[in-house]
Amino acid sequence: MKLEDITAFVAVVRYESVTGAAEALLTRQPLISRRVQSLERDLGVTLLDRQTKPPRPTPLGRRVYERCESVLREVASIEDLIRGDPAPGGTLRIGVSEVIAELALLDAMPSMMEENPGLAVEITSGWSTDMIARLMDGDLDGAIVVLPNTTQFDPGLTATRLGELRMVVVARKGALPAHPLHLADLGGMGWVLNPEGCGFREGLHSAFHDRGMSLQVNIGTFGTEQKLGLVAHGVGLGFVPDCMLAASAYVDDLQPVDLDDFSPRPCIWRVAPVRAERTHGPIARFGDGVMRALENMVAKALPSAARRRDARAGADTAARGTTGQ
Repeated sequence: MKLEDITAFVAVVRYESVTGAAEALLTRQPLISRRVQSLERDLGVTLLDRQTKPPRPTPLGRRVYERCESVLREVASIEDLIRGDPAPGGTLRIGVSEVIAELALLDAMPSMMEENPGLAVEITSGWSTDMIARLMDGDLDGAIVVLPNTTQFDPGLTATRLGELRMVVVARKGALPAHPLHLADLGGMGWVLNPEGCGFREGLHSAFHDRGMSLQVNIGTFGTEQKLGLVAHGVGLGFVPDCMLAASAYVDDLQPVDLDDFSPRPCIWRVAPVRAERTHGPIARFGDGVMRALENMVAKALPSAARRRDARAGADTAARGTTGQ
């Protein structure tokens, strides 16, 4: 079905003649007739009773007319929406949590710029709680943050959960038993974590406090790969997203610690002020780009880790063969 054919049929019924429809649509009568016939062919039914003068819609034609009117109203509403909401311009200020910036910004930013050529995008990274505070102060137009699933946002903000970020405790390979442990079993051990203000660190601190233990931080520093390298050298335990462990160059020198009573899965949230409706579209697309970047990271990390394991197994086999000679 063609929209022009639907428009012609509705006009014939509305103005009760082909002549009236042609005048209303500023076209010729034969074209109106051909368009109505085209619609009838597409539907396989007769819409107008041409034995009457002027032609009247058949009983089925009357029902089709009502549906066609609805279609034209929807088309008009879409056109009004587009006219009233042009592609955003100016500057879009987005806050991104530290971990999301490290994980996905490099891949998500180019597509954001390509999809919004008339928009200057400013990205600020920081702790998720700070990004929410800046949203409330009007300093940001939107944010992609990592916060607990139970987070209650201010009524002035709209928040959409995009996915989960599974966190894992890691240790130098062989430093801890492979069987499941409890968090209390890690009491007295040092940690390599983000600096103070990090939500992951605060969550770990709260878990220790609830068990009557203190959290000993040996090193507080930025950069997940740096922290994993320090853990691999035995400086302390780490607490990182599992996808970053899988992608790390140190993955073969590390072991995830299986804890029965501690397996946090904070959520990735897209947050924006309710009143800033015109920026919701670009921010939503940026959030989608972040999630695609995370998926791509995992997809690339798993084969790489498998290749490294195979290479190491091959090297071990060759070494044993040489020793046997």
